[in-house]
Amino acid sequence: MTSVAHRDPLDTTELARRFRAPLHGLEELPAGARVVIRLPHGEPLAGALLTCFDLGLVAVPRHPRSSDAELADTVRRVDASAVIDAPRDRAQAVRSRILPGAPADPGGAGLAFIMFTSGSTGTPKGVMLSRRAVLGNATKTAWLHHFAPGRPHGTCLPLYHCNALVMSLIGAHITHTPLVLHTAFDPEGYLRDLAAGGARTASIVPALLTELVEAGPAWPECLDYLITAAAPLTGDLARRFHRRYGPRLRQGYGLTEAVNFSFTMPVLSGEAFMAQYLDRFPPVGLPLPGTEVRLASGEVWIRTPDMMDGYWRDPGGTAETLTPDGWLRTGDLGEFRDGLLVLRGRAKERIDRGGEKHYPLDVERMWHDAGLRGRFAAVPVAETTLGHEVGLVTDEPPATTLDAVRTVCEQAAVRPAAVRWGGFLATATGKPQRTAMGRTLAVRRISAVRYERLLRYAAATARTLLATSPTEDASSRDLDRDPHRDPHRALRAIAPYVADEPAPTGDEPAFAAFDFLRAHVRENGIRTPLPAAEKARWRAYLRSQWPLSEYTELALQVAGFADHPVTEGGVPAAPGPVAFGAWWESEDGTLRLLAHAPATPTHAPATADGTPWALDYLWRRLADDHGTVRTDRWTWVRRPRPGRQATVGFSVLRAGRHDLGGVVWDSQPRE
Repeated sequence: MTSVAHRDPLDTTELARRFRAPLHGLEELPAGARVVIRLPHGEPLAGALLTCFDLGLVAVPRHPRSSDAELADTVRRVDASAVIDAPRDRAQAVRSRILPGAPADPGGAGLAFIMFTSGSTGTPKGVMLSRRAVLGNATKTAWLHHFAPGRPHGTCLPLYHCNALVMSLIGAHITHTPLVLHTAFDPEGYLRDLAAGGARTASIVPALLTELVEAGPAWPECLDYLITAAAPLTGDLARRFHRRYGPRLRQGYGLTEAVNFSFTMPVLSGEAFMAQYLDRFPPVGLPLPGTEVRLASGEVWIRTPDMMDGYWRDPGGTAETLTPDGWLRTGDLGEFRDGLLVLRGRAKERIDRGGEKHYPLDVERMWHDAGLRGRFAAVPVAETTLGHEVGLVTDEPPATTLDAVRTVCEQAAVRPAAVRWGGFLATATGKPQRTAMGRTLAVRRISAVRYERLLRYAAATARTLLATSPTEDASSRDLDRDPHRDPHRALRAIAPYVADEPAPTGDEPAFAAFDFLRAHVRENGIRTPLPAAEKARWRAYLRSQWPLSEYTELALQVAGFADHPVTEGGVPAAPGPVAFGAWWESEDGTLRLLAHAPATPTHAPATADGTPWALDYLWRRLADDHGTVRTDRWTWVRRPRPGRQATVGFSVLRAGRHDLGGVVWDSQPRE
């Protein structure tokens, strides 16, 4: 990428004066009038924001790629008096339009900005920031980082976000600090601009910090450190940065609702930096002067003079976020370590798994220690019996992460029940959208007690058949070498599961199939094949009954068709034939999935924990396609998919400790 380099730092006072003339008509608006701004990151946007700030107007910055319809909606929502934007074909031009019918008394006196949230969890909310709060926070952060006329500051972050707007632009403006404004981020260009402008401090976010570390351009001699915020800094990224650039990093934390930064790390070097940033999960620091903090059931609450006035025309949302005595419920989970705040993820993203509370950042650290690298996230996946299960979404391809993911799935203390390669979702600042990713995954659990009863019945059936029909002859031993041809290996694997426990009683539908098989063997011998018509009838029956119907239900969840009734014969009423052991493909060809049993290991057809699958012997006698039913999820994920950009993954069906296979799936974007 290329950037628009500003070799000479900007004088923000001169910049505001220079852009006052093109923005004609704004001087006539009353204080508190709302001005919606849609401009790309750069000098025109900086000039427009400063002009509104100096005139006492309320700037409402919007993303430069906002559509005309979105712009019109914002104008309507805030009763805007003016719009500042640029013609689509002239990115550096700027124009202002005074809107007809603007209110004579806008009622926004005292406000400086209305910052709309991203809306990732619903309708975007307009955060009202007063001039008093903005000046208070900008003054404190400027003091912490020693902004001064002789100490230029740089930013590559867009000015329509709170971080760059308050700390970098307003902080530089009120302290007369020269500002290095870098646009269209590229690592080499950013550090080159900082060096040319003599910047002593500069802003960044983890998503861009990753690109910087990968590119590894030379560090400017003038630059003391980078300030990172907006998303958690992982220990892995901190270690990679430290190996290349040393301890030249300060992390901070804040929310738009609290204007900007509420916490900042002190300057650390040497062993202190390594102890906080490298050896453990990096903290976000100490509270700013005048900022109070408390932990309410693990959630970080903040009270500060630099607080929003509330959400624009949303008293309900304001009451949910601000307590009557002025505390801001951040929605972030945290703890204190050595007096420093350490974040543990979003409260809404906390994974409540059957009474166990797992914090995504903790789980991700565990997976990293197990060898998983790259960009990945632990996400909450809804599950009816436990509340949540743990899912894993990675942006890395299977070719580079499959072995590490397998280690995590089979050996980690917290094992994911669903995995997806591709489709990683993050905000513009790189913060994982865990809740949104979790909603795209599906998992399912079945009763462990009920499944154990079925397993005991299978074992009792196996003992009966082995006792009545010995198979230790030459032909049997030859067949034993091929587990797909010989069902007796499965039978012998089930038999030792119980010793002399009698067969359980009950009315499980699958018991009838075992009884049928037992009667057939007594009458015809174990080597006599079942009649084809009988096999088909029992296959259809079992597919319509528990537990095989659970595989179908999981497949429907994966396909996005939850709660579809299953008709007699195992065929869902909608959207089409999704059945255990049969490939299903959506009508538009964008999704292909298979509900399957556990894969056949080398020595015995067992689940991942070594226990035989309860229906293995029975299904081998009834089914025609043993290989499809026993798809190996790891082999399937690893297979090449030339010519198509696909996301792949699997969902596990579990019964207590038993991994019963589940669903593998392959999704490709619409053409």
